[in-house]
Amino acid sequence: MLADPCPRDGGIQVRYRGKVYCTTHDDLSSITTSAGVSYDNVVAQMREVLLSRLSETTAALGAEKEPARQEQLVSLAAKYFELLQKLPQK
Repeated sequence: MLADPCPRDGGIQVRYRGKVYCTTHDDLSSITTSAGVSYDNVVAQMREVLLSRLSETTAALGAEKEPARQEQLVSLAAKYFELLQKLPQK
């Protein structure tokens, strides 16, 4: 789920495989079917989550004024980046 509501109708937005869907007006049938669990699927999902969290952390770091909190955010971003580097490449 994304923090921002849909700009069109204020609905809840979700990101799935790089595309943003609104739960109010988009057809979700293509993303609600269960896909088999595979190593490649898990890696792709992990990459997406880590990139999203890294982006959020970087944005928060840019706005943070408190040095102690900046240090926490830098540490968190470094861990996300390290995990991303350990994932197999596409």
